[in-house]
Amino acid sequence: MNINDLAIRYEDFKKSLNKHSDIQITDNSSIVLDGCRRVIEYNENCIKLELAAVGVSVVGMELNMRNFSIGGLVIKGRIHSVTFISKEDL
Repeated sequence: MNINDLAIRYEDFKKSLNKHSDIQITDNSSIVLDGCRRVIEYNENCIKLELAAVGVSVVGMELNMRNFSIGGLVIKGRIHSVTFISKEDL
């Protein structure tokens, strides 16, 4: 087995483990997400993310985001709404 085959198998293995995301919302001030694949949009009023199975849009004021691990994010600010988006609509 060469290094390219090993890399492909490793990526397939990672994808098979990461089929869901965990979201914890605390009041209207904090969201912790684990399993984020990419950031689609980011500004102080809207953050859109692609998760393993769906997308999520967080709308609010003074939103800021920081990374706590690979695939893990914390969003803080005054959160007004959280909307789930189908993968096709991202």
